[in-house]
Amino acid sequence: MNLWDATLNSKPVERASLRTTEEVDVAIIGAGFTGLWSAYHLLSNKPDLKIAVIEKERVGFGASGRNGGWVSALYPSEMGADLVTPHLIQSIADIGVFASKYAPDANFQKGGSLTIARNSGQLKRLKNNIGSATFLNQSETLAKVQFNGALGSLFTPDCATMHPGRFVQALANHLEQLGARIYEKSPALRNTDHKVGTPSGALIATTVISATEAFAKGSRERIPLYSLMVATEPINEKIWDQIGLSNGESFAEASHLVTYGQRTADDRLAVGGRGAPYLFGSLMRSAAENNSRIHDQIIAMVRSWFPPLVNTQFTHRWGGAVSVTRDWQPFANLNQVTGEEKDSELTKLPFVNHTPPLWEPEPLRWLGVNSVVKLTDFADREEAATNQPSLLAKALSKVTGN
Repeated sequence: MNLWDATLNSKPVERASLRTTEEVDVAIIGAGFTGLWSAYHLLSNKPDLKIAVIEKERVGFGASGRNGGWVSALYPSEMGADLVTPHLIQSIADIGVFASKYAPDANFQKGGSLTIARNSGQLKRLKNNIGSATFLNQSETLAKVQFNGALGSLFTPDCATMHPGRFVQALANHLEQLGARIYEKSPALRNTDHKVGTPSGALIATTVISATEAFAKGSRERIPLYSLMVATEPINEKIWDQIGLSNGESFAEASHLVTYGQRTADDRLAVGGRGAPYLFGSLMRSAAENNSRIHDQIIAMVRSWFPPLVNTQFTHRWGGAVSVTRDWQPFANLNQVTGEEKDSELTKLPFVNHTPPLWEPEPLRWLGVNSVVKLTDFADREEAATNQPSLLAKALSKVTGN
C-alpha cells in the first residue's frame, strides 16, 4: 500500500456503483483531481447543476492518490508557459484556501521548492535557466537542506506540499455535500457526446467530461509513463536537524531524470522519480508500479543525498502512471459541435483546444521512449563526469520536445 493510503485519518467512504439510468447536466468520467475539480468549479459557478461522476475503481485511485504531494506551478512545456504560470500560481492559493476550510488534515504547506545542483554541469544549467526563480549559492542552499554535494540551487516560492490522499477524499466528500453524485466501481464502457454507459447503468447528459488521464484507452494522443515512490519510517528530530527542510520545502536534484521529494507532516521523507520502463502498446500493469529494481535505485539515491539515513528504514514503496503527450503540452478540449464555449482569459490559454501531435506507432514508440529513458540516465552520468551541461541531453531535447 502506498504511504498516502496507509496514513489516511479515517477509512474512505465506500460508494455504490451506478445501477440506473440517470439524466444529468454534466457527466464526468474519472474521480481524480481533474474530474473532481471540474465538478467543484462548475458547482461554484452554478450550484443548481446536476452532476454525476463515475469512477472505474475508487476516488483518487490513479495519480491523484499516489503522487508526490506537490502543489506546483511548474509547467511541463515551454510553449505558453509565461501565459499559464500566473494561473498556476493562483491555483496554489485557491487550493490552500480550500484545504484550510475543508481539508485541514491534508497538511497543506506552502514552503516553496528547491532544485539542487550536485555537480558543475547541473550548476551551469541552473544558472542559465534562472527565470523567475532565485539562485541560492552553496551556503544558502545548505542553510535550507543539508543535501550531500550541493553546490547551489534554484528556489521558487510557488510550490506547496500536502497529503494528496486526504485531500482527494475531502474534495470528494465536499462535492457530495454540494449535491454531486459519485459512483465507484463504474467503468465507462460506452461514451458518446451525450451518454455514458456502465455495466449496470448509464448517464444521459447535456455535457460529458472525460477526465481519465493516463487511463484513456485506444489513442496515440498520450502515453502512460510510470513514476515510482518510496517513503521512510518517521525520522527522529536528531536526524532532521542534520537534514533540514524545516520550512516545508519540496526538493529535487537538478538531474535530467525527474526526481521529487518532500518532508511529510509526520516527519518522513517521501521521494519519487522516473526511470521505470514504458510498456509496449501503452499497457498499464500493477506489476510496473512495484519495480523493485527502480525502487532500490531510488532508495540508494536518497541515501546518497542524505547520508544520515544510512540506517533508516524505507517502509513504503509504490508507483503509478502519469499521462504524457508527445509535445509535453497538457490539453483541455471542447467538442465545438455539441458544446458552447464562453470566451474568457482562461479559454485563450495555449492548452485549451490544443491538439497534441500523435505518438509514433508501435514498435517505434516502445523503442523510442525506452531509449530516451536510458539515454537520459547517460546524460546525467555525462554531466557528472565532465562537469559540463550534457550535450546528449541537448540533442535529446530536440527529439522529445522537452
